[in-house]
Amino acid sequence: MRVNGSSSTPTTGSSSQDSQRCVSLLVLLLVCVCVSSAEGVPCFPFSCSSSLHKTLQLTRILHKETGALLKTYKAYQGEGVEFICQAQSEGVPEATVSGQDWTERLMAVHGRLQEFAPHLRHIAEQQTDLQQAGSPLLAALEQVQLRASGLLRRQHCLLQLLLPNSVLEPPGPTGHPPPLPPPLNSFQQKAYGCSVLTRLRAFLSLSQKELKALKGVACKRRTEQPANTAGLLGH
Repeated sequence: MRVNGSSSTPTTGSSSQDSQRCVSLLVLLLVCVCVSSAEGVPCFPFSCSSSLHKTLQLTRILHKETGALLKTYKAYQGEGVEFICQAQSEGVPEATVSGQDWTERLMAVHGRLQEFAPHLRHIAEQQTDLQQAGSPLLAALEQVQLRASGLLRRQHCLLQLLLPNSVLEPPGPTGHPPPLPPPLNSFQQKAYGCSVLTRLRAFLSLSQKELKALKGVACKRRTEQPANTAGLLGH
């Protein structure tokens, strides 16, 4: 049964339903493969200001796409979704950034986005069981996951550039991330998805402010590469 309440799923044979589910699962698998592959992509030798600009640009795009995804998500959750989305879900990352100076706060931005990544995958897994293959909601979830993976990589490259002597975790699942919520009923699933996307959008808004605050601070504290070195890197 469709969860948007506006139309019911057409009756199809069990083989057709199994085929649709296989396609949806393959889409999720492709997202995971792309995320994993992105971890090994080398950083390009951008200047500090260029890398910071690209990171901020990607953050703005992901913020916009997450807002659109939240609207699409709500449209597929049926009646009473605004009331459901007011419910609080446990275990969802906070939309906050902490740190005493710009280096700690920049690393906190990267770490917080890493925390959101498995929750996005969890929402996609839940919705794959509820939506038909080709659903706009599944497509939007896939797009945001891929965009978040690209932003994580860009953040990682920026950190390597600004803090070359720091020990940084690779841009992907590391250590022992907080456990995802146990199997949820329909109401809890809807509320959980809403909480994750709402907080992610708020976090990305805060991330933009943090990155803007770095302009004129972080790059000034780093000596740009000599012209001859930059020339070698360009070949």
